[in-house]
Amino acid sequence: MIRNFKSVVLLSTFIALFLPSTFLADNGKPDLWRVEHNGNMSYLFGSIHLGSDDLYPMTEEVTKAYHSSDHLTVEFDLKDADQPKMMSLIQKHGLDITTPLEKRLSPKTLAVYQQACEVRKWPCQQFAPLKPWFVSLQLTIMQMQQLGYKADLGIDKHFLSMAHHSNKSVLSLESMESQIDMLAGLTQEQQELMLVQTIEETGDFLSELIQAWKEGDDGALVKMLENDSDDAASIAMHNAIFGDRNITMAEGITKHLLNGKTLFVVVGAGHIVGDDGIVELLRAGGFKVTQLQ
Repeated sequence: MIRNFKSVVLLSTFIALFLPSTFLADNGKPDLWRVEHNGNMSYLFGSIHLGSDDLYPMTEEVTKAYHSSDHLTVEFDLKDADQPKMMSLIQKHGLDITTPLEKRLSPKTLAVYQQACEVRKWPCQQFAPLKPWFVSLQLTIMQMQQLGYKADLGIDKHFLSMAHHSNKSVLSLESMESQIDMLAGLTQEQQELMLVQTIEETGDFLSELIQAWKEGDDGALVKMLENDSDDAASIAMHNAIFGDRNITMAEGITKHLLNGKTLFVVVGAGHIVGDDGIVELLRAGGFKVTQLQ
């Protein structure tokens, strides 16, 4: 079970990975944003880290935006050479071999988890040494794979492959360590909340998210992804996964733009939309941001 480290990291975040960016011209018009500064044009583009063959080719608008930018900018650029370091981080922050998962969960979470394992016939015995946040990612991978999505066909992986083959500059807004530290830094209560939410997200829910993104329906996406709970653990988890990271990524983008760089930014789609998303943060910083499709 723990062999699939690269897929886990490519997912990056628990919720952002639910938003496949499908860029067939006849398959909807997902969001593409242009950012203007001192006459330079950069672009924002939502991603998921698993994809399928029917997501390609990209629309002409997206392809032109990529080629017109000097730097591909992603959450972080994971290379094969990073695998040993990734495995070490996962073993350090994602495992607890001293006590089985079932004995670490609260009675309420355990009941939800065990029922899901039984009804959906998940291989939950393989999750016993994992921490709840890592189980959440594994379950999400499983559900996305059941919908036909694969890590090798992810949107960010597609652009990274193009950039690496053409020696296009690649900039990272985060790091492997920061993403894992963020997830591992969630409290036990927050991790269990993440696990329960993952279990409750069915194939129908994921399909609705995918369709909303294909149609560029930001309102539907935000409504499905927003935190509507007053619970402190839920608010803290949402801020850690979205709010805090959105600020960090917007600051990184801003720094590069102010240095005159032209960027094609590909990050999890959940980070772009919404009142606390990157689009609004850049606008608040004085940049002109225009939706192209």
